[in-house]
Amino acid sequence: MKNDGGTQAVRQSPRTPPRTFGLSLAILVSVILFTVLPLLQVLLVVAIRSRLAAVVPGGSDDGAIAVGANFVGLTDSSLLLQIALGVGFAIIALLAWRGRPRGIRWVMIAAVLGITGTSALLALINLAAPAEVSVGIDSGRDLERGLLVARTSLSALVALYVLWYMNRAPARAFYRGYYLPAPDAE
Repeated sequence: MKNDGGTQAVRQSPRTPPRTFGLSLAILVSVILFTVLPLLQVLLVVAIRSRLAAVVPGGSDDGAIAVGANFVGLTDSSLLLQIALGVGFAIIALLAWRGRPRGIRWVMIAAVLGITGTSALLALINLAAPAEVSVGIDSGRDLERGLLVARTSLSALVALYVLWYMNRAPARAFYRGYYLPAPDAE
């Protein structure tokens, strides 16, 4: 295309900002931590319950198969809550991966901070709870506490990374859908 001066006019096409590697990493790591791991835990508890139902007559998992161990894990209501939170977070993460709707960045940040805060609070309550001597001495309690501290620390680090990266200019541009004009362009 030629203009009046004989020089070729450059056509400016509005370019949409891409999803950066850091944003992809933030979304994927948070999906692994807040969806995949909790759903794997639910699958493990369900598998153990089904195995115990086959071993214990009558299908009751209240029998004393092993002394000092809890093989059944979480209650049914907490399993359902964990499934709902995992699936809900997966939907939020899928929308955040797409970049639409426009406010999904804030929803993703709120979801990560909310789940991290809730799990940290539950971990503190579990760590502060005294050992129940009436059910016997459980040598796995120390291992459980160590893993709980490690998981809570990892959740806090992931939440800080998601909060930091989703507030950076490339992520904001991706969710906005366009680059802001340069300050000297005005």
